[in-house]
Formats: sequence, C-alpha cells, structure tokens
Amino acid sequence: MKNKKIVFFFIFIGIFSLSIATSCRKKTNEKLYEESKTADLVFYKSKDTIYGPKGGSPHGAFKLKFNSTAVGVLGADGKLASGSEFPKGSLLVKEVYEGTTLKLYAVMKKDPTSKYASNGWVWAEYKPNGGVEYDISKTGSACTSCHSNSPARDLTRSFDLH
Repeated sequence: MKNKKIVFFFIFIGIFSLSIATSCRKKTNEKLYEESKTADLVFYKSKDTIYGPKGGSPHGAFKLKFNSTAVGVLGADGKLASGSEFPKGSLLVKEVYEGTTLKLYAVMKKDPTSKYASNGWVWAEYKPNGGVEYDISKTGSACTSCHSNSPARDLTRSFDLH
C-alpha cells in the first residue's frame, strides 16, 4: 500500500510539473503574439509595403516591422549593418500575406536568457487570430538552419534579400 502511495505521489508531481510548464509556455506565446501585433511597430525602411519573397524564403510575401529597441540600431538605409547585432529585447515581425490577406506573423525576439531561445532568439509563428502555428518551445529548430546562412546580420535574412 505504501509503494502505491509513493507511485501516485510521483505521478501527481509529474502531472503538476507538466501543467505548470505548459501554462508558462502558453503565457509566453500569448505575450509574444500580442507584442507582434502592437500598433507602435515601425515598418522596414518606414514603408508600409508588401515585399515579394526572395532567396527561397518559406514565408512568402510580407511586411516587415520592428519594435523601438530594434529600430534604434538600424542604419540610415533601414538595415542592420553587416557584423552588427540587435540588442536584447529587439522584436522583428514578418506579417506574411497571401495577396492582400494577412495569413501569419513570423516572429523573432532577441532574448538570449529565455529557455526557449536558440542562438539568442525566440522564434514563433502565429495565425492572425492568435493561434500558434510554430510554438516557441521548438526553439527555432525549423528556422535556424536557413537563418544561419546570414550570421553577419544576427541571423536575419531580409536585409540581404531586399
């Protein structure tokens, strides 16, 4: 009887720990989604333009936006200088379009201390309604192979393609 109680105790602790971890990930996803659609983001080169995909981009046509932390390190040409890095807290958002319809937010947030970060970035994709398309818990595993081809601009590709 005592052994059964111990087993049930450990099962309970396991389930409880898993629910806490899932809740934390869900809240982080929700917060990043909200940051991705905030009105105070700045368009790439200050132009509200849909750019066509180049270089085999899996994202398709997009608008590119930055938070004020990221904008602060962009040059007069609207790009991150080669060899430079974004500061912690930088947020880059690709609004992916099909025609003129918003289909997806592809997001990178510079947060090297996050347990969800890979190469210093948290990677995610969200549907316009907030549904998670690519979860932060995947730590950019589907993103970094392509983005690693552009390490000179802190794993960002758009500056070299547009």
